[in-house]
Order: sequence, then C-alpha cells, then structure tokens
Amino acid sequence: MRQEIDKIKIKEPPIEELSKQRSCLKSTCAGGCGCFTILFIISILLLKFAFGPSTKELKDLPESFTTKIHIYDASNVEKITQTSGKEKSKKIERAAFLPKLVLSPFIIYFDKDFKYIPRTKPENEEMTNIDKLIAFMQKPLSDERDTYKIEWIELDATQDFLLEYYQTELKKKGFEIEQESHNKNIKEFVFSAKDEHVDGVVYTIDSPETKYTDYLSITVNLPSE
Repeated sequence: MRQEIDKIKIKEPPIEELSKQRSCLKSTCAGGCGCFTILFIISILLLKFAFGPSTKELKDLPESFTTKIHIYDASNVEKITQTSGKEKSKKIERAAFLPKLVLSPFIIYFDKDFKYIPRTKPENEEMTNIDKLIAFMQKPLSDERDTYKIEWIELDATQDFLLEYYQTELKKKGFEIEQESHNKNIKEFVFSAKDEHVDGVVYTIDSPETKYTDYLSITVNLPSE
C-alpha cells in the first residue's frame, strides 16, 4: 500500500498554462470593460442626439399661433423661439427604438387593459401580438406639439397688470386658468384649452429694486401644422 501511495504524484499545471489562463482572464475582463465602455459612449451619444438642440429663433409667429394667443406689445418683443415637436419626437424615437423593442414582449404580455398599447382595432376585434407590437412601436414617446416661447424684458407695465391682461385675453379665447403661483419676485400661471390640445405658461419676474417689470414670457404648446 505504501508503494502505491508513493507512486501517486501531484501534477501541477505548467507555468505556461497558468500564464495562458491568466492572459485569457485578463482579455475577457478587458473585452467586457471595453464593450461596456463602448456601449456607454454610444448611449451618451444617442442621448445627446435625441435631446440635442432643435430650437430656432423666429422673426414672426405663424397665424395658427396669433389666432389663438394675443401678443402684448408686439413691437417690443425681445425674442421668439420655436421648438419643433415632430423633430424632437423623431430624435427621441430613434434613440428609444432598441429599448422599446426589447421591452415590447413584456408590455404585450402584461398590458391586458391597453394602458400602454394603443388599440388600433374595434373592441369587438381581437388584436394579434403582431398588431400590438406595431401599435406599441408606433406610439410616440414624447409630445409632438410645437413649443413657442415669446419673451420681453424691462416692460413699463406692472407685473400685476401683465398677469391680469393675459388672463383676460386668454379667457376671451376660451382658455382656462388652471394654476397660479407666487414666489418672491416671480409670478406665473398655467392655462389650457383641452379640447384644442393647447396649453402654456405665463411667467413674470419683477425685482423691487427696479422701476419696471424685469421679464415676461409666454410659453405655448401648440399642435404642429
């Protein structure tokens, strides 16, 4: 028995083999970290692409805006900008296409009440999984309305007059004043016309150290033409 035990030798892996294994492990880790880094950079670029600037400055407002919203002291407007809802939505949809595709099987399986999948067929007709997939992928993730912002600075009228003026004019056009807020020098209110899918904010700043109203802006979300 002693002789048999003596014949047993513990064979250690060659140093070259250990070196290869360590090298493979390092390569795997490096490859994994490299892939993660690449994916991270791509994600940042996609987000930058999706939410990059799509705002342009305008000289005049379109008729679709002026027929709904009255412009106070139009000759002294400081700046008019427009953010295209369609352009913004396209960028977001491109960036979100792959995540939506990955999530779609779970949404299709769990969304029995069509909270996230828009119904594209009458209620008496059953939607197939393909119908649900197409409807889910085509559903926009962002608001496709255009956003207009008109700004004034150093107005002679008082802050309260400007707020009352716009509340009166907006009510004449059928808008509802939904929320008012005051915070030190800032006063603003939210308005909307839900049947026309239009809403916005009137925002003012009035410093007690100046004799004029420092700033007025009106931001409006309007359906794209």
